[in-house]
This record gives sequence, C-alpha cells and structure tokens, in this order.
Amino acid sequence: MPNQEQIKRMNDINDLIKLIASIDRRIFYRSENISGELNQIAYFKFRTKLFFVDDCTGEDVYPYELGHDPNGFSHGGNVWQLINSFRRFIITGKYGELRDYKEIWAYSYEGCMKIRQKAKEIGFIETADYPYSFDEWMKTKLN
Repeated sequence: MPNQEQIKRMNDINDLIKLIASIDRRIFYRSENISGELNQIAYFKFRTKLFFVDDCTGEDVYPYELGHDPNGFSHGGNVWQLINSFRRFIITGKYGELRDYKEIWAYSYEGCMKIRQKAKEIGFIETADYPYSFDEWMKTKLN
C-alpha cells in the first residue's frame, strides 16, 4: 500500500500531466480514446501497485522499464522514459528528469517553462532552467 507521501507525489504528477496535456502539442490528451471515451487525460493510480492509465488505450500500464513496448502503452520511447521517471519520483521522491521538453517535441519556450516551473514546484526537478534550443545546448558544451 502507498504511504501518504507517495499519494501526494502521485497527485502532484497527475497535476503535471494535466498541464502537459493542456499545452502546445498536448501529449497525454486524447479527444477520444480507443474505447470511445471523450477528453481523456493520462494519469497514475494506485491499485495494489502503481499503474499509469494510458490516454489513448485507456488501459492500465505497469510502468516499469521492462522494454519499449509495454501492453496498453500508446506512446513512444521518450514518453516511456518520462513515465518511468515519474514512477521513480512517485515511489522514491528522488528527482526526475524532463529531457526533450523543447522544440523537438513541438513545445514552445513559454509552454516548456510552464511545464518546468510546475515540475520544480512539486519537487520533480531541481531547476526550471535549461538550454531550450540545440544551439543553446551546444554553447553550454563549448564553453
């Protein structure tokens, strides 16, 4: 059974997922999923263990790194890594990572900053600062 801190972190991550689902490309949101349910947003829930409920399939996905094609998961490898990072944070409280939330995922700078600020606010990441573009990232590597 989860403890109170884990439940709080799960609720915080679910709020972060809702924010991600509301900005720019809207990853984690489906206007209609496979089952015909409308306006679905992915989320985490505890049963006997922690599960991720996929926005597209509506299925409970066991969020542990057992491969890149878990049953019921409709997203790609980068999102799978993010889901596993969310899971680690929910279970352990250790910082996660929001890698690739920049232009390559079709998120604006403003959208990225809202996501990163919320992630920092809930303790998922340490800092909201990051190099937004590849050019900015290269500058940090060359300096």
